[in-house]
Amino acid sequence: MNFRLKLWTVMVLCLAGCSSQGLYRWVPFAGHGKKDQVPAKARAERNSPFGPITGPVNYGLEMRVLVSPNPIKLSDTHSLEARIQLINRAKKSQNLIFDTGREYDFVLRDANGKKLVQWSDDQPANPNPGYVIINPNERSEFVGNISTRDMVAGRSYVLEAMIIGYDKMRTTVNLQPIK
Repeated sequence: MNFRLKLWTVMVLCLAGCSSQGLYRWVPFAGHGKKDQVPAKARAERNSPFGPITGPVNYGLEMRVLVSPNPIKLSDTHSLEARIQLINRAKKSQNLIFDTGREYDFVLRDANGKKLVQWSDDQPANPNPGYVIINPNERSEFVGNISTRDMVAGRSYVLEAMIIGYDKMRTTVNLQPIK
């Protein structure tokens, strides 16, 4: 038994000594893992069709919120269209997994923070889980129509756009409708 223990120790030391990277290269549960690595920062490519980064970047995805019509004329329109664009700025495809049928949501708030309209309140519920895959240098869009019936011309409003299940993927847009 003593001979087997010595033989085992010598084998492990030989394997560790053969590698310039240490023992953790040969033994998968020892040493450094992928959790210790820091992902590279996302940056816009020079020839990217989406231009420079203008929105917040989380999980390698840039999040932009576009509102139309711009400017918002309350006398001409009864609803506004809001779009979330997720642009993959990383070099690998990004997978978004949703436990419920809800992928995104919009909340319109007044200047005091009071909720006026939530887009998902008027949408049918879909209990099926789903996912979205966004390849490098591609985008995915999510569209919602928000009613302007509670808005008053000249006041400030905040439109909050979010991806459900991803707390960091949330941004706001300031709106000020005119007559």
